[in-house]
Amino acid sequence: MKLVSVIVLAYRSEETIVQTLDSIRNQTYKNIELIITDDCSPDNTVETVQTWLANHQGELSKIQLVTTQQNTGIPGNINRALKYAKGDYVKLIAADDYMTKDAISEYVKFSEKNPKAIPIAKVHLFSDEKKVDFASAEKYCNRCYEFASETDYKKQYRMLLKQNCIVAPSGSFYPMDIIRKLGGYDENYRWFEDYPMNLKVMHEGYRCGLINRELVWYRISGGSVTASQQMRLKKTEMKLFFRERMFYMMQAGMGWEAVKQSKYWAQIAMKK
Repeated sequence: MKLVSVIVLAYRSEETIVQTLDSIRNQTYKNIELIITDDCSPDNTVETVQTWLANHQGELSKIQLVTTQQNTGIPGNINRALKYAKGDYVKLIAADDYMTKDAISEYVKFSEKNPKAIPIAKVHLFSDEKKVDFASAEKYCNRCYEFASETDYKKQYRMLLKQNCIVAPSGSFYPMDIIRKLGGYDENYRWFEDYPMNLKVMHEGYRCGLINRELVWYRISGGSVTASQQMRLKKTEMKLFFRERMFYMMQAGMGWEAVKQSKYWAQIAMKK
């Protein structure tokens, strides 16, 4: 039974992380090392995790908490955990989501049968808030499932080059070898981690495949994104386009799409 490194990404997660950790502890797949990595939370996330660890040490192959004195963003948070990960596979999960009991078993089963495919499972959307736009989230998820169902590698790769098609909680399960080969997550993109990694993984010849079951419960928030936050994300995606996506598009014969998108991102670059 291969070892799976499950990495829990924590930041301001004291209210939700116990549910996440319990869902990992209760997996039917038993050869799991659990690494919780906290990105300098200002609340009691670390103390909550320490209490949970004291009660559950020895229940998995390995349990470890990784902390830092400075907030570094999501890619940096992942890379700290990867330094300690020994698994054949790695599964990332946010500290406000949780998995079904057989999630890791299903991810491993798919990956063993499809060694050059990254599994994308369906997600169950939920929220603790009353005013949440589930319709928009479901639309994005359905686009993700359509992408993952595409069996033609070139067509699927072009879909991902055009726009991000993957709901992060549904995927984020990789062979450790490819993550090591790519040097971990790119910390140039502080505000997101999944799209740059998935582009690189597919550029290496992997495709994605759909697990037609809800394996992850994905918590969504009804909180509005401020204009400054939206621009920050746009500028990060702009950096990704000019540093990598544009060249991948050219290599894939998508020159006209690259030109069209470059005009859009040039306009974003001009904004403050």
